[in-house]
Amino acid sequence: MFTKEQVILFKSFVVLAVFAFCSRLSAGDPITIDGLLNDWSSVPTAFSDPAGDGFDEDFGELKITNDNSFLFLNVSFHHGEVLLQDRNQIRLFVDADNDATTGFSIQGIGAEIEWCFGCRSGTLHGPQGETPLLQNDLVMRQGPTVTARAFEIAISLSSDAMTNAGSVIPDTLAFVFATSDQADFLPDNPGGQKYTIDATPVAPPDVIPLQRSQPDHLRIVSYNTLGSGILAPARQPRFQRIIKAIRPDILAVQEQANADAVVALVANWLQDPNWQGIGLGNNNMVLSRFPILTSTVFTNSGRTMLALIDTKAELGSNLLLMNSHLSCCANDLARQQDADEIIMRLRDWRSGNGPFDLAENTPVVHLGDFNLVGFSQQVRTLVQGDISDEFRAGPDFLPDWDGTGLTDLFSRHTTLRMGYTWRSDTSPFSPGKLDYIIYTDSVIDLGNHYILNTLAMSDADLTFWGLERQDTNIASDHLPRIMDVATILPVQVGERVAVVPENFRLFPPYPNPFNPSTTVRFFVAQPAHVSITAHDLLGRTVVILVEEFKLAGEHQVQFGARSLAAGIYFIKMRVGTFTEVARVVLLK
Repeated sequence: MFTKEQVILFKSFVVLAVFAFCSRLSAGDPITIDGLLNDWSSVPTAFSDPAGDGFDEDFGELKITNDNSFLFLNVSFHHGEVLLQDRNQIRLFVDADNDATTGFSIQGIGAEIEWCFGCRSGTLHGPQGETPLLQNDLVMRQGPTVTARAFEIAISLSSDAMTNAGSVIPDTLAFVFATSDQADFLPDNPGGQKYTIDATPVAPPDVIPLQRSQPDHLRIVSYNTLGSGILAPARQPRFQRIIKAIRPDILAVQEQANADAVVALVANWLQDPNWQGIGLGNNNMVLSRFPILTSTVFTNSGRTMLALIDTKAELGSNLLLMNSHLSCCANDLARQQDADEIIMRLRDWRSGNGPFDLAENTPVVHLGDFNLVGFSQQVRTLVQGDISDEFRAGPDFLPDWDGTGLTDLFSRHTTLRMGYTWRSDTSPFSPGKLDYIIYTDSVIDLGNHYILNTLAMSDADLTFWGLERQDTNIASDHLPRIMDVATILPVQVGERVAVVPENFRLFPPYPNPFNPSTTVRFFVAQPAHVSITAHDLLGRTVVILVEEFKLAGEHQVQFGARSLAAGIYFIKMRVGTFTEVARVVLLK
């Protein structure tokens, strides 16, 4: 029995193998659907829509590319933020056979696929009539899951809707986006935006190993177990295999009751009698093989709990873990109130008014099922301390120890360029990032991190780790998030300047000066989380080039600057305490 991931990969190979004989385009692009949009800089703009021809929604730019398995669309808006999967009737029309005489006629194309984003449904306009479509019929992936002015969308090239049930090989396509009131189209002119699928193979992503980069790294796992799933007899064996494979030191779970029973199971699975746990609030639970010194409910809603864990022997400091399961779905107000209260209480705690004593520079990890599927303000509050209701919760507060915001950890699946943490193929909602890990990067040096999705793992890796293909799919509708803490860093207010070790290097970008793109090469001597960003003369980040775990070896990334003004820019590479900067000049 093949999984949908395996079927997609096999069908995509057949589609691209056949199409390769007639391909005439440049290489596709390795896009990761994670909501960051940091890997689109080298993709040229297909169409730029003028501002002012839309009302509530006003299209900006459209970019299109593909890899071996997916068609990728990047669409932006001139003003305001949009919640793509709700509260709109924005539509995408796809002419899959490049024939204006077939399908649904709109703006000079014949669309076989019509998708309404806010309706979370669509229509297949085929020769036999109209057929309803759901997101899984397109294998649609989107990001971000909160309001934004730009979105990335993936549609499987081998889906039945794109291939007319396997009878058509996607070649040249035409696209039209329409606003809810159809006052603005993207593109404006009839005929749609044409795109020819590129069959040039795109290299697969580096496989992220399940083990720690170093044996002494401390592993933290966040997992929504879906209705006390660890204790559900039918799902318990799957959780057992997952927990044994990833081997956490600290496990934060949501939607899980009966801490004593869960602790007994985990201690038995991992053959370690030191495990202990506490369940508080809204079925949140923290389990640890280290002593839990104290714990408490942190918010009035009961949806966030704290646990201070004795990790002094391992990290040289205790660790504060914040475990949240915020309100679901359309309940934006409750989520924002909780976010405001969390920052308010952290601010007051820093002034000495907290639930228990907290040493300065204690590493803090805030994780859980945040359910952020509405306004992006909730993310800004939790990460940057930007309180929405200052009358109730007081002034803004930068929550990291060095007077900056926290770091929102973007991870991907071990074998896929995907960042979703929740998925239900029978739901009208596309998979999305609902589970978060944010942390004090002023004191935490990050190790390995990833999202575990057994559906996409190779047979060899499944066997090696004692897993079965359906384990994460059946255990819960959420995927486990894994974060390793390498070391605890000394805090310095402002920019950290570190002694440059010999095992990391940022090579001089080439060409330099450049227009419109330059290649940034870098070397990683051991597996590590790598951050490479581009900055203007004012120090503002203009592009995030790399923000992910990288295996040892030499790597490269393109810095595309078509949308940037001519001038001097700085490329900064960070790996733990290592920092190196290269200067580049953009000519136009």
